[in-house]
Formats: sequence, C-alpha cells, structure tokens
Amino acid sequence: MKFEKAFNPIEGFDLQVLNDPDFKEDSVREEIISPILKALGYGVTKPHKIIRSKGLEHPFVSVGSARKNITCIPDYLIEVEDRYAWVLEAKGPNENIVSGKHVEQAYSYAIHSEIRVPLFALCNGREFVLFHISNEKPLIHFKMESLPVYFENLAKCLAPKNALNTEFKLAKDLGLHLKRLGFQEFNSIIFPDVPIRFIGQLDPDMFTTATGTKIEGGDTYAMSLDFDEKILDQMRGKIPSQAIEMLKIRGKSERQVVQFPDGSYKLTLDCRVGADLQENLDEIFLPFIVNRVL
Repeated sequence: MKFEKAFNPIEGFDLQVLNDPDFKEDSVREEIISPILKALGYGVTKPHKIIRSKGLEHPFVSVGSARKNITCIPDYLIEVEDRYAWVLEAKGPNENIVSGKHVEQAYSYAIHSEIRVPLFALCNGREFVLFHISNEKPLIHFKMESLPVYFENLAKCLAPKNALNTEFKLAKDLGLHLKRLGFQEFNSIIFPDVPIRFIGQLDPDMFTTATGTKIEGGDTYAMSLDFDEKILDQMRGKIPSQAIEMLKIRGKSERQVVQFPDGSYKLTLDCRVGADLQENLDEIFLPFIVNRVL
C-alpha cells in the first residue's frame, strides 16, 4: 500500500489565524474560498465562471400562496457552459454552517426560480459543507485541516466537468472496506509512512487523525485512525513535542486540533480495524485503532 501526497489548495495557510477576531468573512473568501474555487477550475471568465453576489429581480421564494423574502444572497454563483451549476456562501469562522438560518438561506437561493441549481455549499474557514437540495443531510462535510484528504472527492462533485452531474459517490472508507473483506479478524495491520497532517482531540484521552490512501491498482479510500494518550506518547520524537504537550495539557478543558503542514511527519503504524461504527452528518465510517507506533 502506497501513501501518496494529497493536493492542498490552501497549502501554507495557517489555520490558527481563524482564531483571530479580526479574521472575518471577507478573509475567509480571500484566503480560503478563492484558492479552492481556482483549484477546482473556476475563474472570472467563461466557460467556468464565478459570479459574485448576484442580485435577484424577485428577492423572495414562493411556495403556493406563501412568500418568503431572501435576506442573504450567497457570495458565489458558479456557472458551467452558460448554465448555473451550484452556489456557495461564505461565512465568518464562528458561524454555524451545518444547520440553522445560513443553511436555510443558501437553500432558498439554490431553489429560486431565477437560479434553480441542485447543489449548494457553505464555508466558514473552519469547515466546508455541501448539500443537495433533495437531502437534509450534507453530501460532504469536513473540517478544513482535512481538505487534502477530501479535495479529490470534492472535485468529483464540483469540478466543471462534474458539477452538472449530481450522480456521484463519496470516497470509500477503508475501515469498512477491510471489514467487508474479513480484515477485522487481524489484530495487527502495518501501515508504513502514514502522513500525519493533523491530530484532533475526541475526548481528553482519545485522539484522531485521517488520511487518504490508494490501493495499488484500485480505488482511493479515506482512512480514520483513533488512538489514546499512550499512543500519543509513542509519537514523541517523531512529531514535535510541543504538539503533544498542547494536546495533553490544553486539551483537558477543550478539544484541540494540531495541524502539520503538508503531512510533513510520516509514521509507521500498527493498527487494527475498529469494532464500533462511527457516524457524522454525511457518512458512516469505521476507524482504525492504533496499537503502537513503530
């Protein structure tokens, strides 16, 4: 199994600046959304055009005799070959983009009679979420530190050649794949040179990371790895000690995420397929449990 370097449209951007109160919605647009749209293949001219803050002749949505005013227009309307394809709304880093009023507003814009697109997305710098108008749950939802893992899958949905085709599949989960093949019976599976791009805290004594891997001659899979504080200690000397101390000390009162640029640290991990399925808003997956760091 070979781990390949994942593409990151915002490589070099320090996600810690999202904690700066002066980093607001306009900064999210410039520093995060613009590079992502460019990497997907969009620009200011046709045939794959970004239309900014398009006004509506009739700024309301009607359903039967009811009429709802649209108070927020998404920042980006994406056009492919003279057809509207999807919309994207930018929000500040502390705004909820998974549920609530911002999702409702973006949805109302997507279904508007002057637009009518099946896909709408929101990004607040910390997260990116993509919806289909026919589904309540997101099609894709990821934290920005996982963008290199998810970008290929994002492009399969939103790149110009795919954006008008809403029949797409999410990236396969490697844990589920191996369980279907019977690998849950193996107590030890060695993964060499796993690129560590971030470590996130699930609980005070439980941590996680994720990556993407391509099975030789096969498909690309998403891979989630969970581990406890004992395994975190085994990473000492292989990743910066400062990161470990941040997760162990500051993380006792709040969940922490430590990012590493471009997966610059690679670890050989002894793992087993986990026993408990996990579910978030857009997928069901089976994390690996790290037995030890080699």
